[in-house]
Amino acid sequence: MIDNIAVGKTIAKLRQNKNMTQQQLAAALNVSHQAVSKWETGAALPDVQTLMALTRLFGITMEQLLNGEVPEDRIESPKPASPFEEPIQNIGNFVNNIVTGIFKPQPKPDAAENEDAEAPVTEPEAADEADAQADAQADAAEDGAACDGETEEFDVQRLLQMAPFMSKSAVDELLLENKAKLTAEDIGKFAPFASPECIEKLIQNSDQQINWDVLRKVAPFLKREVVDKLAKAAAKGGQYVKKGVESTGINTEDLGKAVQDVGQKIGAGLESAFRKATKLGGDVVNGVSNTLNDLMENSRERQNRADALRRAACERALADEKWDWLAEHIPEIRDEALLREIAQKANGLGMHDWVLENLNGYADTRTIDAAIEAGNWGWLGDHVWQFEDDLQEKIALAAAKQENWQWLSTYAEQISLENCADEIAIAAYRAEAHVLARQIAERCMTDEQREKLADAAVAAEDYEYLQQLSELLRPEYIGKVLLANAQQQKWELVARFVGTADHESVAQMMELAIAEGNFDAIDMLDEHL
Repeated sequence: MIDNIAVGKTIAKLRQNKNMTQQQLAAALNVSHQAVSKWETGAALPDVQTLMALTRLFGITMEQLLNGEVPEDRIESPKPASPFEEPIQNIGNFVNNIVTGIFKPQPKPDAAENEDAEAPVTEPEAADEADAQADAQADAAEDGAACDGETEEFDVQRLLQMAPFMSKSAVDELLLENKAKLTAEDIGKFAPFASPECIEKLIQNSDQQINWDVLRKVAPFLKREVVDKLAKAAAKGGQYVKKGVESTGINTEDLGKAVQDVGQKIGAGLESAFRKATKLGGDVVNGVSNTLNDLMENSRERQNRADALRRAACERALADEKWDWLAEHIPEIRDEALLREIAQKANGLGMHDWVLENLNGYADTRTIDAAIEAGNWGWLGDHVWQFEDDLQEKIALAAAKQENWQWLSTYAEQISLENCADEIAIAAYRAEAHVLARQIAERCMTDEQREKLADAAVAAEDYEYLQQLSELLRPEYIGKVLLANAQQQKWELVARFVGTADHESVAQMMELAIAEGNFDAIDMLDEHL
């Protein structure tokens, strides 16, 4: 019995070894991140197709995945932080230090005094002491409240500027504390930066109706059942329905994933920075944002240069045929063209096993063609289940062309034959591989495909084989065949199969027998009306 918990732990460990988030794995498999979460907690198992995709992605066997085994060669040692990531990792502390250095608390105006009254001049030593005290109080206050002698107003625009660099928990806290000040439009703007639970609470507590435009913005970040509920609610307001749902051309789900990944790297340092930054003027906040943008741009330039150097190193290794070195560094390559180039050269050298082990996604038609041409059916049998459906069908058709019926009998149930099952089954039937033809008909053929195989048997007047197929065929098809034989006076054949024909066809044959005055046929057919 499969242990869901063990499988889930294996998936989680393999994902973490590849430095992937749940959302990144979900995107790679074209599923929701909630599905990945359920797998890893043991609440559910992936379906068969997804299990196969997981084995290809992580380079393990189905048995290892289902038994909860992680091969030692798939466990990667933690890599030291790249120097190119340091600017991103330190942004939180950097901004916190900047804000601490420039923070100047604003005096709270006295309601009893004239608005134009000047603030008292403070000596330098007193000012320094006041600043230090203000900073200490700001850091200590969990709710971000103003320290003595200051006022603080929640500013939506300032929070939007800082939200991409904050953790979701910090954004959630600030939004929920100030939910009464948020409009429906504000909620839509914060959707990529807050948790789904937070956005749902804000919507539930909003006095304003959520229209289609807002719903379109928040939908990618909410659970499907929540979106369904909101859509039904929004649909009740006619004025909102007329607005329609317009495509923005922006994949907000991908944007949300990217923001979350960056936010996790930045760390909690920005939470304290934001509490202080909200007390400053807009110019200071913009200045901090610009500084962050400069740092990010500088980091991207350095990363691009590093990527170019790594590509050059891989190209040199490819030229020198340093396959062991390439196998070690392939997980770091993100350049699709380079991966295809490596696969093409390896395939050209007949290194099919190497390609399958290290570049499974690139074990494409060139690999298959080379193996078929070399007659390497043992290798194909060992790995066929790992290939995409179109490649599996290509291999099956090649086996049929070479009349390798034994190979097909062994592997037919492991591979996809959806688009070529009738072609292979008919070829097998004509080659007298009748058992294989029926095996394929029973397992993976549609009604229309089975009828094509039956047509071949009828054309050969092989009614013994038609009898073997009869339980797989539709009564309407049997009736059509029998009616054609009845018109040729082949009533013995009709009597043999009439029990599997449809009622309408039996009635038509009855009319034909009456017209001919064939009372034996009339009696026989009457038993089945």
